[in-house]
Amino acid sequence: MKTPVSCLLFLALGTLMSGCATSNVREVPLDRAAATTQLEPQDVRRTVEKMVESLLVAPGVKEFVANRRPVLDIEPMKNRSTQHIDMISITDSVRMQLLRAGLFRFVDRSSAGTVGTDIARIDQENTLGLVDASKAVKAGQQTALDMYLTGTLSEIKNVSGRTVDQYYKFSMILKDLKTGEIVWADEKEIRKASTRPVFGM
Repeated sequence: MKTPVSCLLFLALGTLMSGCATSNVREVPLDRAAATTQLEPQDVRRTVEKMVESLLVAPGVKEFVANRRPVLDIEPMKNRSTQHIDMISITDSVRMQLLRAGLFRFVDRSSAGTVGTDIARIDQENTLGLVDASKAVKAGQQTALDMYLTGTLSEIKNVSGRTVDQYYKFSMILKDLKTGEIVWADEKEIRKASTRPVFGM
């Protein structure tokens, strides 16, 4: 039989392990105070919301979408900053918010190989006779694009003594694919600064 001391040690160890497994987990508010000069999720979320709102109320966009729903493609946003940021996720967030607005139709050509995959599927269905020939999709029947949206994240970092000044700029441009006209363009800026402690540098 186990001695009382060994039993107590076993119980204490179990309690300690269960406490370690849960004590560091907590829910974090989306709009919490800035904790770093780097881009944080709330920075990206607010910027996407502001950019989409700016696009939807622009006079040129309202004129373009009047009495129709043009087909829009969004190119993956380009990252010209030194940070590793998931620009595909940001692109997806912009697309999702524009989809919810209901003013545009979308053809997904943002990921590499999408067009090739679509063509391969059409060819496979037609070759293998998997669909009714009278209803089969033929080459050249896919919806043509009317507009496309591009975006860029850039960054400027200044270090002066113990102060780090970080500046970010999101730029987006919406173009008419037929005429090449810029229908809308805007940019949003984020600037953060921090001071390093005297000791512990």
